[in-house]
Parts: sequence; C-alpha cells; structure tokens
Amino acid sequence: QNIYVVDSTRAMWFTGGIKGPRELSVKVWYPAKDNQFAKKAPYVDNQELLSEALSKSLGVPRALMKRADGIKCNSWLESMPATGKFPILIYSHGHQSLKIANTFQAEELASNGYIVIAPDHTYDAAITVLSGERVIYSRPELPNGNQRLSEQEVAQRVTSQLNIRTQDIHFLIDKIYQSPSFMENVLDIADTTKIGIFGHSFGGCTSLMAGYSDNRIDAVLGLDAFFLPLPKEVIAQDLNKPFAHIGQTKWGSSNNYMVMETLGENNSKISTHFAVEGSKHYDYTDFSQFTRLTKKFGSGKISPKKIRSIMNTIMLDFFDSSLKTGDNFKPDTYEKMYDDVTHYVY
Repeated sequence: QNIYVVDSTRAMWFTGGIKGPRELSVKVWYPAKDNQFAKKAPYVDNQELLSEALSKSLGVPRALMKRADGIKCNSWLESMPATGKFPILIYSHGHQSLKIANTFQAEELASNGYIVIAPDHTYDAAITVLSGERVIYSRPELPNGNQRLSEQEVAQRVTSQLNIRTQDIHFLIDKIYQSPSFMENVLDIADTTKIGIFGHSFGGCTSLMAGYSDNRIDAVLGLDAFFLPLPKEVIAQDLNKPFAHIGQTKWGSSNNYMVMETLGENNSKISTHFAVEGSKHYDYTDFSQFTRLTKKFGSGKISPKKIRSIMNTIMLDFFDSSLKTGDNFKPDTYEKMYDDVTHYVY
C-alpha cells in the first residue's frame, strides 16, 4: 500500500525557507491473503521522474535506470492482509535514495511474517511524490550554489538532516500507536509491541539514532551503514538492544568502522558485523539486481544472487531471533554457509 501522511507539529525542512508542515510518502509491505483479483505491484510508481532523479544522484546513465520501467514486483498491490499478528519493521533509505531502494528485502521480510514500513525522507530522498502529484527533489546543494561550507557548517547540516530523519521515524511509530486509521486495515494485523528498524548508508545511521532515542524500537540492523554522523555522546551510551551490521570489508581510509566498533563495545546486547568480500556500497540495495552493467557504476565483484541471499538470510534470522522466537542469534553460522562472509562480535 502507498500512504501519504502529514506531521503538523514539524516544519517541512530545515533550510531554504521552505514552509508548511512535514509531509511524507510511505510504502507498506505486509503479509497478504491469496487473492486472485489482486494486481502485481509495479516496482516504480513514477518511473520517468524517478529515472531522471536517480541517474543524477547515482551518476549513472538515465537509460540504465529506465530498466526499472515495467518491472513487476513479487508483491501484490493493495491486497487484503493475512490473518495473524506480525512484528513491524521500519526501513530508512540512504541519502538521495528512495523508500523502494531495498524492495527485495522488504518483500522477503513481508513474505516471512513482517510488516515493513518505508518512508521517503522528504527533501533528503532523491525524489518524493506527494499528494496532488507534487514533486519534491532532494536539497543536497550548498548555500548560494557554489559556496564552500566550513567543516563546522557541514557537520551542522548533517546533524540537522539526521535529526529530521530520526523525527520521521518517531512520528511513524507515534502514528502506529495513536492513529487507528493509519495504514487502513494493516494495523489490525500488527504486533505493535515488537518493532525493529533497518537502513542503508545514512539510513543505517538514522536507524541507530532512532534506536538510541526511542525505546519502542527493539532491534536495529544496518546495511553498509554510515556511522560517522552519530554524535559522540550517543555512541558512548548503551544501545541496550540487539544490533547487526552487514557491509563491505572496509570503508577505505575512513574511520567509519571504528565508530561501529565503539558503539558495539558499549552495547550490552549482542553487536555483530558481517563483512562481505567483493561487495561495494550499492550492492546493499536493489541497484546491482537489475543488470550486470551496474558493475561499471559502483557495484562489486560479488554476484547479485549471492549478496541477495546473504542479506536476506542474515536479516531474517536476526529479526526472527530478536522479535519472534527469542532464540539466540548465532553469527558464526553464516561463515559456514557463505565463504565470502567473515563475522565479528563486539
């Protein structure tokens, strides 16, 4: 289902004099009944607009992104929810990405008994289409066009972006608890006592920040997460909930993973990092799943089929142990299953 929501308590954005309340476009995947009359959901709802936006943000030819046109998902559009009670997972996309960027994870999780809620972080997403077909592009540009920002100004901007993204997550959880009409009849099958969160890149950072600041979130998972924007005083705290990370073997010369190790060591619950040989940043989204041509534009040597299997298997097991079964999560299992995976426990 596609949902449009408004948070009247917050401003739409933090720069550029943009007025009006915060508006979000949200997609929801959920376990559904077998319905012969349901239609397969399209991968992209606004293909022409999204192709142009993504080609700019990823630096790839528009023709490559147009391959998403006409793709049908493995999910069904607006089908009747299945019977039962299912945990909730919230997904946060990367900077200048989209709520559909990890559709193959959302479908796998929904197929195994989860409700997945994904917002476009308006003005931080590559493109957001709001009610009335209003098109909102991201606002990554510097003030006055080419003006260079100081290191302090850059840090302040990133902090503001992280805060507004985190508030988006808080708002959606508030809606889950306080608004019976939110998500129409999907809330009827939701177990609101069990909520997890996951995200890619800046969305992984958002997931952690939300996990630290909202005790309604029970488990956190990052996909090649960008840890550096997390405040030092936050990293020094005890996350006090299970955390797993799946990502590259290294982030170049960056100390990104040093931050991950510090927060893992300060976490009183299990913290695990799975390093996948041959992977690159965009392998942790749907990007490399469309065509082998993506290897020329940022995906790694690992096969799309294998990285998809690694991500889906680990994610499902992690959230099952954290939100469903209560069984111990056994990170050493995956080195036996995949020769590309090495795990670290902090």
